Amino acid sequence: MATASRRCAECDAEFAWTSRNPTRRFCAPGCRARWWRAQQLRAAEAPEPAEVPYAAEPGAGLGAFHECPNCGEHLTVINLLIPEAR
Repeated sequence: MATASRRCAECDAEFAWTSRNPTRRFCAPGCRARWWRAQQLRAAEAPEPAEVPYAAEPGAGLGAFHECPNCGEHLTVINLLIPEAR
């Protein structure tokens, strides 16, 4: 069994890591709980992403006109099906 030292992702303390638990990131369960709570708070405080408007009409087929969700410029989406070479 391989052994090495790692730094805790929460408190930056050094702890013994073994190959028996290779995904271990924290020195203690308390550090893991503190990190988890901090992640939940950051996610709750983050602004929600703006809804991207979909400009094409429902049921629009190939070559339908669309609008770029970032800049609003009109564009045409073309779908190509290329048969497999035999």
